[in-house]
Amino acid sequence: MQLFSKDAFAFREQFQNLKKVQSICLCGLFVAAYVALSFFSIKMTEFLEFRFAFLALAAAAACGGPVMGMAAGLTGDVISFFAAPQTGPFFPGFTISYAILGFLFGLILYRAKITPLRAFAAGLAEFIIACTLNTMWLHFMYGMEWEYLFTIRLIKNTVSLGVNSVLLFVFMKAFSRIILTVSPALKASRQ
Repeated sequence: MQLFSKDAFAFREQFQNLKKVQSICLCGLFVAAYVALSFFSIKMTEFLEFRFAFLALAAAAACGGPVMGMAAGLTGDVISFFAAPQTGPFFPGFTISYAILGFLFGLILYRAKITPLRAFAAGLAEFIIACTLNTMWLHFMYGMEWEYLFTIRLIKNTVSLGVNSVLLFVFMKAFSRIILTVSPALKASRQ
């Protein structure tokens, strides 16, 4: 199985599509879904919390590719920070993390058949960014010791990896059925 679809690297085409009114509206809907989902989380312990906004980011990336995924990650993070009550100050590093995550989701999910392995790869991308970049941003913001932060976040994100991969698989399978029903033209490109 090929991890990235051949269409995922057609950045010029994706930029051109993102300039269309329909794509801008679609990206806006995904950003709105991202913001709405950022209000919801399940807090299991002081350190373990499951969030769902990444599902809207994955949907944007699957529909519009890495370019739309990156745009949705950038705008979604900024808008959700100002729309949702936050526990800390705004830090642009997290916006960069979500832009990169949207880009990686696009590389993995754009015009691709959703399989458990592909969902795990997308979950793994989220895991790596959460363990590395987001830990580094927290270290910069609060001055906490890197090793301590990394250890706690590694344990938390390892648990989240399994849950997020299953959520991605179930959500993206359902989402791809909806998209294929709405837009039969996409059906030919996904086979």
